[in-house]
Amino acid sequence: MRNVFDQYSQPENRLTHALMTALHEDRGLLALFLREIAGVKPPVAATHLSVLVQQLPETPPVSEDEAERRGIPDGWIYSVEEEWCVVVESKVLIRLGADQIERHRRMAQRRGFTRVFVVAITTEEVARQRVAGDRRLRILEWRDVYVWLRRHPDREWARRTAEYLEVSEARMIMDQQFVRGALTRFSGVPFSDDHPYTYLEAKRILRLVLDELRGRKDLRDRLGVDPDAPGRGAITGSRGDLVWDYLSLRGDTKKGFTARPHLSLGVSRRGLGVMVTIPDKVEGRARRALREIEEPEFAKLLVRVVANLKPLLRAEPGAVPILHAQQRRWRHRRAKADMDAEIRFDLRTIPGAKGQPKKQPLWLTAAYGAFVDKHGSNYEFQIGVAFDYAKCPGLRKASAVDLIARAWLGCKPFIDLVR
Repeated sequence: MRNVFDQYSQPENRLTHALMTALHEDRGLLALFLREIAGVKPPVAATHLSVLVQQLPETPPVSEDEAERRGIPDGWIYSVEEEWCVVVESKVLIRLGADQIERHRRMAQRRGFTRVFVVAITTEEVARQRVAGDRRLRILEWRDVYVWLRRHPDREWARRTAEYLEVSEARMIMDQQFVRGALTRFSGVPFSDDHPYTYLEAKRILRLVLDELRGRKDLRDRLGVDPDAPGRGAITGSRGDLVWDYLSLRGDTKKGFTARPHLSLGVSRRGLGVMVTIPDKVEGRARRALREIEEPEFAKLLVRVVANLKPLLRAEPGAVPILHAQQRRWRHRRAKADMDAEIRFDLRTIPGAKGQPKKQPLWLTAAYGAFVDKHGSNYEFQIGVAFDYAKCPGLRKASAVDLIARAWLGCKPFIDLVR
């Protein structure tokens, strides 16, 4: 069934229509919007204000194309009697121009409004110089609006609009329309028995959380994460059970991530995998370091990783520090991989690591030995932390981004070895 908000073809118009519809239907939400978002005090109660989309006040509606041709603002909140209005301009896929704001302001003045406020909503941070001293202009990001909507979950129209922003963002990511910016902010990973995993939502969440992680100073300074390096060029796999991407470590990236250690994040049907990945084709210093350290010292290094992760594991007892290794092959480039061999074990099984479970040195012997004597096999391994949705309630909060960062930071001894 078509969403009640899907009444326009252009993303800017669809999103503005969603927001303005919610404000029209819930006048309490409109009053909150004016006070908390627009930062203005209306001359009359919100119940006496008019709300329009893609239409001039006191005139018949026009088509979407006609409104675009005539440069009509995306939305209006106004009182004709008080000669007061808020003009709303929305940008999603194109940049906001200062000249457009001034044209809208003049248009409102020509229609008899003497007090004109402008609210511009974009998908990226805009230079704030033009706002300085202009008390009648507010420039926001759509994700600011999204966070505001999520602060009012008891209001049905706020909840519906926030959900529509999530769906719209997922569609645009799927269609590769987004070059920069976002509509929403990472607010946790919602998947559970009551909220089943979907590929589109997983892809949206992955994009948002990696954007936040790229901006973290602790990952840049302590682990050497390169915030400017791109991730995967195309995230595919809509029929699979996992969506993943990665952060690069500073260094020579000419040969791509398949030849260098990297920090990978996977969002699967069951949980999150926060891993340091040693790819099959890893070269140079990383390969030599892993071969030369030999198994006893490698075991001691992983015991240090477990000790580093202890505070995280206390905070989320359902999280598991793991080593995951696999040998795969592909029948053709876009085929799903065939799994020839796989080993996955809790790092706490390594002798010397404190706590449960029981110790079993042979798991590490098998995984490490398979890397040292891989004999040309497509073998990669990872160490990190697995978070199960059912066992890790902290994933459903915005602070889950801290759990992910702490998992990688706990792996620092291993990262220092292979960088």
